Parts: sequence; C-alpha cells; structure tokens
Amino acid sequence: MKLVAARIRNFKLLRSIDLQFGTDKAKPLTVIRAENGSGKTSFLQALRWALYGNDVLDDPLVRLSPADWPDRDPCIVSVEVDFIHTTASSIQGVTMVAETSYMLKRQVEERPEGDQPNRGHDRVNLYQKTPAGSEAIPAAEARLGQMLPKEMVDIFFTDGDAAMTFISPQLSNNAKRDRVKDAIRSLLGLDLLERIAKRIATAQSAVNRRISRDTTSHQLSKVTDEIEEITKKRDQLKSSVTTLNLQIEDIDRKITHVSRELTRVLEAGSYEHLAHQRENYRSQRKDALNEEEQLKFRHQALFNKESITWALSGPFLIKGYEVLQRLHERGIIPSAAVPVLEERIDIEKCICGAALSPGSSARARVKALIYEQRENDDHINYLSSLYYQAKGDVDKWQGHQTQQWIEECVALQRQRIAVKKRIDNANLELKSVEAKLDNIDSDEIEAKRGFEKTLQSSRLAKNGERDRAQISLDEKIKRLKQLHSEQRKLSRADQRMAALNAEKIALEDLERVVAGTLEDMHNTYLRAVSNRMNELFLTMVGADPDQNAIFQGTEINDTYSIIVRTADNRTLNPDYEVNGAAQRALTFAFIWALTEVSRVVAPRVIDTPLGMMSGNVKRRVLDIVSRAAGHDVDRQVVLFLTQSEISHTEDILDTQTGATVTLTKTDDYPADLVNDPNATRSEVRLCKCNHRQCCNRCQRTNYREFQLQYRST
Repeated sequence: MKLVAARIRNFKLLRSIDLQFGTDKAKPLTVIRAENGSGKTSFLQALRWALYGNDVLDDPLVRLSPADWPDRDPCIVSVEVDFIHTTASSIQGVTMVAETSYMLKRQVEERPEGDQPNRGHDRVNLYQKTPAGSEAIPAAEARLGQMLPKEMVDIFFTDGDAAMTFISPQLSNNAKRDRVKDAIRSLLGLDLLERIAKRIATAQSAVNRRISRDTTSHQLSKVTDEIEEITKKRDQLKSSVTTLNLQIEDIDRKITHVSRELTRVLEAGSYEHLAHQRENYRSQRKDALNEEEQLKFRHQALFNKESITWALSGPFLIKGYEVLQRLHERGIIPSAAVPVLEERIDIEKCICGAALSPGSSARARVKALIYEQRENDDHINYLSSLYYQAKGDVDKWQGHQTQQWIEECVALQRQRIAVKKRIDNANLELKSVEAKLDNIDSDEIEAKRGFEKTLQSSRLAKNGERDRAQISLDEKIKRLKQLHSEQRKLSRADQRMAALNAEKIALEDLERVVAGTLEDMHNTYLRAVSNRMNELFLTMVGADPDQNAIFQGTEINDTYSIIVRTADNRTLNPDYEVNGAAQRALTFAFIWALTEVSRVVAPRVIDTPLGMMSGNVKRRVLDIVSRAAGHDVDRQVVLFLTQSEISHTEDILDTQTGATVTLTKTDDYPADLVNDPNATRSEVRLCKCNHRQCCNRCQRTNYREFQLQYRST
C-alpha cells in the first residue's frame, strides 16, 4: 500500500487539510514539518482512525471534533485517504505485480457536550478507482483488514514519543512478546499457514473418526482411536511446553529485576555491617577526641615554661643587648670617670699634662665635667647593671633550650591538626553511615529476599514441569509414529478403506508440507529479521562490535523477545538500561527489518521520530529510514518533523524527500508566529514550504536561527 492523498475535515484542529503524499520511488520520503502542538499527532491519529477505526484510538471516549465546537451542534468528522494497493502473484515462476487505486472515506457525527463526544456510529466506504469510475467495495472493513492487518498498526503508524512500542516498560513482557510475535507472523503470513495447519489437523481427525466407524477390524479401530487420543495429548503437551517456556522466561526476568532491586537496596550495605561501621567510627572519634585533650594539656604546659619568653621576644631582647654591648665597648658603661677627675684636681695636673692650679680656667672646666658626670651616674649605673644581667641571660637562653621549645611547639601544632582531621573524617563517615542506616528498610529487604527465593523455587519447579512435559511429548510423538505405521498396514489389509487411506495419505503429505514451510519460515525469516535488525541498529547508533562498543548486538529470540547484548556478554534490559535515542533506534531497526524482509509495500508513518536524538545518531537514523530501497523494492516513508529535528539534516532531506508541507497552528500568534493569521477560530493550516523555507503563513519568530529562506506566496 502507498498513500497518495489525504483530506481531513474537523478532526481536532485539522478543520480542512488536503495533503498530497510523495510516491516517487527514488525519493520515498514525505516530510510534514510542524512544531509541537501544531497537529502532528492529530494527523497521525486521523490516518490511523481512517484505516483502522475506533479500536486504535488512544481513548475512544475522547472527542474527535475541535475542542471549541459549539456544544450539541452536529459536527461531521471525516477523513478520506487515496491509496494504491500492490498485489503480487506468481504464474509459472513469473511474478506478476498489479496496482489498484482506492479511495477510503470514514466519517462520523459528533454532538459534543463538554468533554463528552456523543459520537454516533462511524461509516466507512471503500471505492476502487477504475477507468470507468469509482466502484464501491462491499465489506470495506474486512477488505482493509486484508490489506493492512490490525496487528501492523504500530508498524505502519508509529508515535515517536511512544516509539518503544515493542520494548516499552509500560507493557508486560508477555504483551511486548505478543506485539513482536503478532507483527512478524502477520507480515510474514505465518498466521495464515497456522490456520491451514489447524484445518488439516481437523480434517485428519475427521478421517480417523470415519476409519474407526467404518472399519470391521477391531484392531484398526483401536489403533485409530489411540491415534486420536494421543494426538490430543500431543497438542496439549506442545502447548504446555510453550507456555512453560514463556513462564520460565518471565520468572527469569522477574528474578533479574528483584535481584537488581535487592542490590540497589543493599548498595548501602547490610544493617549489621553498617552498625559495625558506625561503632567503629564512633570509637575512632572518641580516641581522637581523647588524644586532642591530651595535646591541649601539653600545649598549655608548654606556654607556662620560661623559655616561651625567649621563644617569643628573644629577637627583640638580643637587639637591646647588642646596643648595651656597643656602649660597653666604647667605655661608656660601666662609668669610672668621676674618681679619676677628682684625683687630677688633687695633684693639680691633668692627664694631658696641663696645670690645674686653683683659680685657673682649666681647673674650672674639670670641676664642671665632674659635676656633669655625677648627674648621669644613675643612668649609667642602670645601663651597666642591665648589661651584665642581659649578658648572663643571653648566654643561657640563646642556645638549644629556645630552639627546643620552638620545635616542640611546632610538633604539637602538627599533631593537633592531624587529630582534628581524624575527628572531622570520623564525623563525616558517621553522618554517611547513619544516613544509609536511615534509608534501610529491613522489612523491604527481607520481603525482596523472600520473593527472590520464591521465584527461584518456582523456576526450579517450572523447569522440572517443563522437562517432564517435554519427555512426555517426545514419547507421544514416538508413539504416534508407531501407531500411524500400524494404521497404514491395517488399512491396506481392509479393501474398504482404500478411499479413506488415500485421503489420509494426502492429508499427511499436506501436513508435512505446511509444517515444513512453517518451520522454514519461522527459522529462516525470524533469523533474517533478527539479523537485519541487528545490522540496522548497530549502524544507527554507530556501534562497532570489533572496537569493543557498548552495544555488541541485538536479536529476536525464539520466544519473540527483543534483547540487547553488551561487550561483557551481558544482556541489557531495553526498558531501563538503554538510553532514549538507542531505544528509538532499536524500534525503528525492528520495523525496517521486518518490512524489508517481508518485502511488503506499506507506508511507514512516524510522528517525531528524531526526538531525543542528536548529532551523528540522528543523521544516521534519518538517512537509513528515508533512503530509497532499491530498483526492485518499493517503500514509502512519512515523517512528522519539528524544525529542531530537521536541523543539521537538511542535506539528507534535500536528497531523499519527494514531498514536503508545513503545518501551522493559528494560536501560535503572536508568541511564535511573526504574522497575524487573521483567524476567527483556532485551527491548523497547511502551506507548501519545505524544510528550508518559510512564508507569510508559517514564518516563526526563530526562523533566523534555522537560516530559513522566505518564500513568497
């Protein structure tokens, strides 16, 4: 199927939107550019509703009509979709491809009242376009279901904000498996083959009943009845083994989950271990505080020692002593001048030899000098006494005693700093341990441990149950082979069974063909999808397994679970251990792999696919999902993109885009739109601007940021 055009009326704010999709095989991408709140999701929902009806609405009770539609006024909501459906058939080895054009119209009347839609029954009409005109197709819903199976809605129409449809943590493991399984089986036609296999089994059972009824051989009747009984038991055992395998896988996942939860809770440590740590840190703090007190007393005693004076004021005292020493060296202290001068007066002769006779001027000068010296004698005596005292003290304290006090003081300071650090560290560790103790819920831990043990016990029991069922199944299969062989021998001996024998042999041949085809398709195609998904995912995220990348690969296992492997041979949980960009890439890789392997021509419509992506990952994903498939393969891709998603990918869009339009909501004026839309009501409008353009209708206030070119209309 390829979308050709869509005409939407009164669906949310899409009051009147007409859009042509790109159908160029060489440029398979259609871009619908729209900012958040500008109708992207509504457009996607409109397409889904048109093709699949109310069952695919997020909430069927939410109104489809515009939010401002007058209460109780009738509103006709309609979506018309023109599309081309491609069928392929093989005649004598030659593949014949036929394309048929259709027009689908789904409409419904709502008489909204507040939040209540008051919706009537929707009407759907499907028309085949022919040269002679349009021809109505009966049973439109059934015909649509054949062209686009409902199981494929999330494959063909994907909401990027919920892109993890097949790995979403909001879904149970069974639900995710079922979605993957349904998508693969529907697109590859496995469900059709399984229905055929069931019909063959029903026919075989009917033949066996006829054989048992018509034969005159008691032994043949007995064998046939046993075949029927064992066949039923075989089918039951097959179902049991499958169910038990799924249950065991679920238990394994639950064990992994509860183990991680228990590890998270116990990351702080067990209560006993933390309590022991707390006492240890308390003891360390107590010892450090005691040592600090002892160091305080030693420090106090050190400051009571006499040597502190010289340690603190010694340099200043020595400077004073050096002044006294210079006075002593000059002979100023101690003073002996007065006795000498008095002796010279008595002998009337100066030291210099001059006469000091009574009444002479020389004698008068000497007497004056004696008087002056006697006036300064107390000061000189004090300095002299100070000099001799200082000399003794300097000789005593200038040695090792002062240096020893300084060294002891420095050592004590260092010890006290070290002890203070020990006290602070002990306090910090205590605070941390006590916080962890506060966060520990002993009841929760015990509950999780108990749950883990219960799960492990359940897994052991399920493993035993599965193994016993498998043994019984193998025995039943072996016994059936023996019974079928015996039945054939007995039937050949009864000539009246010839027609039934032929019918039974034909059914057995058909059963082998269908079973072989199913097994081949399951193994071959499932592996092909898994391998292609792995290639696409690693390319999208730029992971090279040979370079020890975090992501080593992905696969779909036999129970249809999507798993991710790491470099250390560990399996990641896609729900919680894979980042948002990689989760989207994983979903897109699965969708693209499935559609490529099945070679189904169908639109892939994705809303906001590049959200949470940036840089090269964004470019690689866009390039892969939008490039042409090849000369012998066709595809169509419709992406709803914001300008931010488009940013730095313009060159890819230039090459691979076949059609581009822009959606703009009138309410965005004046906050985000430059020009007044002159709107009397809130609505979304369409223009033909591409990813590099803007016009009077869609020009936004940040258009310069994206270097958009103005397009005149």
